[in-house]
Amino acid sequence: MATVWGIADLHLSFARPDRRERYAARWRDHADKIEAEWRTVVQRDDLILIPGDISMAANHRDLQPDLTWIDRLPGTKVLSPGNHDRWWNKVEAIRPMLRRSMRAVQGDALKANGVVICGVRGAAVVRDESTDADRKAEETEVAALTNALEAAHALRESSEPLVVLWHYPPFDQRMRPSKCVELLESNRVTACVYGHLHAESQWSTAVQGVVGTVRYHCVASDAIGFRPLKLMSL
Repeated sequence: MATVWGIADLHLSFARPDRRERYAARWRDHADKIEAEWRTVVQRDDLILIPGDISMAANHRDLQPDLTWIDRLPGTKVLSPGNHDRWWNKVEAIRPMLRRSMRAVQGDALKANGVVICGVRGAAVVRDESTDADRKAEETEVAALTNALEAAHALRESSEPLVVLWHYPPFDQRMRPSKCVELLESNRVTACVYGHLHAESQWSTAVQGVVGTVRYHCVASDAIGFRPLKLMSL
């Protein structure tokens, strides 16, 4: 039986090391922690969903050792972008670089291991104090998600899970939803997998579990102890 896992915010930087322990001690040697935990739980035939902040590389050249590191870990990996993935331009440019064990989504969808997956970078929840740039970002990403869900429905059979990768939390700390939430509900999405949250004070209010008809999973790597989180068994 295959398993679907989620982990976001790998923040890899093998070409130009970025000492993330300056933010919090738990980040010391975090890539080694992720690899050890990953190999403990993930099997070769499993599926791993990675919703953004994959690499701190600024260009495709510096990205290469990070992709090599991901590739040598077990499982099929599906990637989507986050706000720190400066190397990610268009998904059409990314796919030719990916190693054999990796696939990518951005504004479209794919099927892997009997799961339909679509994803976009996402955007922060817009509030009264949000800027025009914030509002524009949400509008752009919701439009991309609309396209992705249309592509997903073209692939989906009735009994298959549909999972959305959306890097940002779909609800803010006061449970106010992003516009994406209505789309997730109306399109019968099974689960939404997100990351982005790195403060312990944020984790206690992060939406986990079923809200409405959608199951939400926060899989920011430090929030889950750098071990991929089990999402479902197939």
